Amino acid sequence: MKAITKYILASSVVAVLTVTLFGLYSLDQYHDNEVRNEREKLETCIRTFWQLLAHKGTDYRIVKGELLAGNYPVNGNFELPDKIQELFGGVATIFMGDERVTTNVLNVDAKRALGTRLLGPAYDAIFNQGKSYRGNAAILGVTYLTAYDPIRDSKGKVIGALFVGVKESDFLARLHVLNVHLTLTLSSMVALFAIFMVVLGRAMRRVEEKNESAEDATKDAYQQLLDIVDFLPDATFVVDKDKRVIAWNRAIEIMTGLEKHEVLGADDYAYAIPFYGERRPILIDLLGESQEVISHDYKCIKKEGRTLFTEAFVPSFRNGDSRCFWATASPLLDKQGNMVGAIESIRDITEYKQAEEEKIRLESQLDHARLMETVMMRLGHDLKTPLTPLFIMLPLIRKRLTDPDLLNKVDMCIKSAASINNLVDKTRRLATLSSSVKPQEQEGVSLAFLVDRAHADCVEMISQKQIDIQNNIDPAVVIHCVPAQLHELFINLISNAVHFSSEKGVITVSAELDAESVTISVRDEGVGLDPAHLDHVFDEFFKADDSRHDLDALGLGLTICRRIVQNHYGRIWAESAGTGKGTTIRFTIKIS
Repeated sequence: MKAITKYILASSVVAVLTVTLFGLYSLDQYHDNEVRNEREKLETCIRTFWQLLAHKGTDYRIVKGELLAGNYPVNGNFELPDKIQELFGGVATIFMGDERVTTNVLNVDAKRALGTRLLGPAYDAIFNQGKSYRGNAAILGVTYLTAYDPIRDSKGKVIGALFVGVKESDFLARLHVLNVHLTLTLSSMVALFAIFMVVLGRAMRRVEEKNESAEDATKDAYQQLLDIVDFLPDATFVVDKDKRVIAWNRAIEIMTGLEKHEVLGADDYAYAIPFYGERRPILIDLLGESQEVISHDYKCIKKEGRTLFTEAFVPSFRNGDSRCFWATASPLLDKQGNMVGAIESIRDITEYKQAEEEKIRLESQLDHARLMETVMMRLGHDLKTPLTPLFIMLPLIRKRLTDPDLLNKVDMCIKSAASINNLVDKTRRLATLSSSVKPQEQEGVSLAFLVDRAHADCVEMISQKQIDIQNNIDPAVVIHCVPAQLHELFINLISNAVHFSSEKGVITVSAELDAESVTISVRDEGVGLDPAHLDHVFDEFFKADDSRHDLDALGLGLTICRRIVQNHYGRIWAESAGTGKGTTIRFTIKIS
């Protein structure tokens, strides 16, 4: 009887240690991930800072006591540090020499700390060693997690520094909240096992004092063990030394769909069937194997003491779903240290892994979007340079020509240059419309007024075709928006409708209200759309077949419209009964 008692108590202690180790491991993993994520965020932040500065110019120099990036004056210009704070939080600074000349670091008076100096290890790294600095730094008495890079002139001389940082106290506060949650969870699980040990110990003492009821008391204690296992939140099962299942808790029933009565007493790897569809060894079967064997055959298994941990991908679990599991297995030992059974706990971490992958994907998309925005802005700037002499020289050349054929060719060149210039402008404009509008940027404005204003700006092309523009919107309808963006939206929609309308056609602008939003429509009686084109007209550079060689149809106007509507949390779509039957563009905007 005493041997049974010690065996069960020893098993319970092992279970407590297993849960504790598992929890401590998880705590360390979360802590390391948060530290790593914060460092990666700072690296992303300072890369973005360099990209924003590069937009202004890459020729860094000090002229008459002022730091310039190209022709962009840095001193006292807070645009770039504030943009970094808007995107990432934290603070940012540009130094001329060791002096802050633009920053959003605040002093004790809650004012920008202009004129303060770079000190300490960061100063030594930047100006004495000419290299970047990553680490903690005290700034105006506050400790920050920081990233500093040197700014060099065209000759490679260090003339300043770029800085981003986040208050260490803010990061530690977030980390503390995470640690508290994890610690409470771990403590709760350990407490459950501790309560079980107390209850079991008292029961066993009563059994030992009453030999006549020893067998019944042992069964009761054993049942309590099974009850505790059954209460665990993670899917858990227990086997004896012959690998027969002796406990199969409620959580693993739910996970596998295999009920307790179907598996208790089963051997020959029956517990593997729900996961792999066949009888085969799993983590619990590797207990007792040497580290060399485990490392050789299973690269993803970790061993701490006699406990094993792994993360496993199961490609076809239950109904063919792919799932990712975290598992831990520990031996149950007798007083001589012999293995008399084992316990394994399994946690489905699929959603957690998917969230991690989605985070990585979104960060990658964000980096790509920022890179593409940089490329588009730079390309637009570079294309403007060779276009300038063309605009100057081609009209001068035309004035000297009398050959009609040459005049037609020069006119074609002038039109092509204008088309390229228009394309550059629209491409750069599309790059600037890359983020949703903020409440402080919006104003209440009459919808009918926006349409009338766009009509007035398109009056020349409207007059050329003698188009009748009918604004049927009630002047009392007011929306909250960025007026400049909505003005551009209506100009693009009206000019697009005019372009594809016949002479003396009619374009109708209407609006329908519901409780929260207004649906605006711009309808023309022009060439219409093939049904196959309806889902593509807002794609970048898309052109219907008839307009592929039309230099006036750039394929970006409706793309810009879509970006503006998305910035205002609306949606936009096209409707057409077919070729030759006109087109209607509709979009939604919230009323308030």
